[in-house]
Amino acid sequence: MFRQPSGAIEHIIFDLSEVLLTGVKDTGIALREKHQLEISGPKMDWAREKHPLLTPLIKEFFHGTVSENDYVEDVVAKYPQIGDSAWLKEHIRENFVEVEGTRDIVIELRRLGYKLAILSNHAKEWIDHCEEKFNFHGLFDTRVYSYDVGASKPDVRMYDAVLTQLKTTPERCLFVDDSEINIGAAVKLGFSAILFTTAASLRGKLKEVLGDFHAV
Repeated sequence: MFRQPSGAIEHIIFDLSEVLLTGVKDTGIALREKHQLEISGPKMDWAREKHPLLTPLIKEFFHGTVSENDYVEDVVAKYPQIGDSAWLKEHIRENFVEVEGTRDIVIELRRLGYKLAILSNHAKEWIDHCEEKFNFHGLFDTRVYSYDVGASKPDVRMYDAVLTQLKTTPERCLFVDDSEINIGAAVKLGFSAILFTTAASLRGKLKEVLGDFHAV
């Protein structure tokens, strides 16, 4: 956890993947292990490990410049052992699930009066599906996705975009993300930040940073 010494926290900004929802990482790792795939190409800078869903085209997918169909077809072209594109598209969608416990934290923070935002590297088609499935978007005052900005965290444009929408400054924001690289970029810009591991751990860290938040 990183914490800036000055400025009262008014806004709390959450990453989506592996903080509020999971699916792509676990699905990709399961496919890698099931088919014993050798993953080509470098690891994505914001990802913890390689798996077949993280092809180079995923950045363009997340930036809104290629469609979900084009992205999925690219994956199965590189890893035909997985199956056909129609199956993979549905398989990914079926495997999105909520991270246990985080929704309750968000609801409590909202009740306490904090302004809440999502700041996420994600694809429009997946977000449309997840918003319909989980209805999480109503919990947040604003949402900033990489496909709208045309950039991904840790690019400064993502952080600038959420600050613009919240009409605030970094010193008044707390950022929660599971990526050390994204956390480091936020801290350099003046945000307070917490590295997410589990909802239970987040509760304890929020109690340390926010005087009105209770750990249990």
